[in-house]
Amino acid sequence: MTPRPSNPVHSRPAGGFVVVLALVAVSVATVVGLSIATTRDANVATSSNLSLVANARAAAASGIDIARSMLAKEGSLARLQDGVLFDGVVVNGAKVRVEVRDIQSGRPASEESIGIEVIARGEHDGCVQIARAIGRTPAHDTPLRADLDCSEFAVLATESLSVDSGAHIGPWTKSPLAVLAEPIRFGHASGSAAGVSISESATTHGCVRLSNGRFAGNTEQADESLASGLCPVPAPIHVPSAPHPAMPDGIEAVPALLVDGLVSSSAASSGDARVPSRGSATLRGTLRLDIAGNFFCERGSRMFIENTAVIVVRGNTVIDAATIEVANGGSLTLIALGDLTVDGSYLGGARSNAEEGRELSGEAGYDGGATRTVVFGSEGKRVLIAGGSVLKGQVYAPQSRVDVESRSAIYGRILGKQVMLHEGVALFYDHVLDARRGWTTAESGIWTSSGTVNEQVKAVEKLDDASLLKFAADTGLEPDPPSAADASVVLALEGFQDRIEQISNDDAKQLRRALKARLAERVAELKRVHELKLYERQGESKFLELGFEGELKEND
Repeated sequence: MTPRPSNPVHSRPAGGFVVVLALVAVSVATVVGLSIATTRDANVATSSNLSLVANARAAAASGIDIARSMLAKEGSLARLQDGVLFDGVVVNGAKVRVEVRDIQSGRPASEESIGIEVIARGEHDGCVQIARAIGRTPAHDTPLRADLDCSEFAVLATESLSVDSGAHIGPWTKSPLAVLAEPIRFGHASGSAAGVSISESATTHGCVRLSNGRFAGNTEQADESLASGLCPVPAPIHVPSAPHPAMPDGIEAVPALLVDGLVSSSAASSGDARVPSRGSATLRGTLRLDIAGNFFCERGSRMFIENTAVIVVRGNTVIDAATIEVANGGSLTLIALGDLTVDGSYLGGARSNAEEGRELSGEAGYDGGATRTVVFGSEGKRVLIAGGSVLKGQVYAPQSRVDVESRSAIYGRILGKQVMLHEGVALFYDHVLDARRGWTTAESGIWTSSGTVNEQVKAVEKLDDASLLKFAADTGLEPDPPSAADASVVLALEGFQDRIEQISNDDAKQLRRALKARLAERVAELKRVHELKLYERQGESKFLELGFEGELKEND
């Protein structure tokens, strides 16, 4: 049987498939080529952008350095134009603009600013970089000024200081100058360790104790003092008494005063005054309340200080589960001539964070700091901060016992006769309070050129208007006011220097001119010694740079 032949296999032409493969290969090559070209262009663009960033950043950093040199010259802040130090300066092809702002208000800095922020803007071909630095205001007039209220100390006692187990003293981290990490001072006004008791389980972060000794003469000595936890001052601190104002003239006293609703004029009472339970009072304008009896801020009440207020209470003051807030730009001075009790309450700047409540952890918002609110205590009386209260402000009571207890917190500073920080409480110091014109600054008007205490400083008995005017007339020095509110009320109609001239006779005026001439000579001498860097203490840097911010240039 003959096998049947199989069907023949016909081969199809391969030409079409080869063409398809060739087209795919060409497409892949094209895509790869385009990708390489695009990557190269992107790299070139990125490299260009990075170069622009580097130039703009270097220009901004140079702006900070130029600002340092310019601010070292006297009168530089007075010549600012809306906060601008200079604009349009060209550095390596980039334009630089520098502004100087008050660290507290954000407004243009002035010679009265305690701290400043320097903002340098570098711009190169559309790429902008901004450098910032924070520092203390150049204090060219330090020898002509005297800060007598001891506000450079977080805690100062004239008799005894006790910090119990679990209590804390440290910086208010939200204070604008806290980033400078300056030491926090506490101690006894005599400079002695006697009368100062700090529990081993208390925390005193970044603190140094006031001691007797010479000022540090160089960086090495300053570091040695810091390492030993001491703040040497050559003489005991003279602490003036708190003000004790006389009864006001021209204000008719009412038998009792109800502080509720809008209060826009000064008032006085021969009896008690109160903010009623759940009531709300707004104090508007520059005014004074003088209360002969007791003052009660009852439970749930609220007082809001819009501008400037001085409240004098000749009886006892009780702030019970209440709120007293001071508006941005406002100020409050509370002069308690009797006992003062703050229980479960808030007293301080108006809180920008509505959810803050009474923040005890140290993270409370700055909200104007401790300069806005000052509480004065009286001789033989007691100041008690209790019940988880929060005070953003200052307590000045050199002849009173001051107790902080029941997990309360002070954001500011305390000066008292006997100061007791009980278990679980905290004091967070506001570095802005230290104007560098006080006892710990060798160049201040408190000290003579030979390093001894100015005798007229010891003669200041009270931190009141009359005493400070006499001090200024006798010395030619300008004292810092003990509180912003008190200064506003007392000096509302005329300037401090004008009033000095009015109370001075011809002999006194001639003496003041001679004193000012000698002080001017001392300023010149100090400038020579410090190489025109009067504001820079040895071992301390002028500014802390905070880094850069900006954006890359957009490319098409």
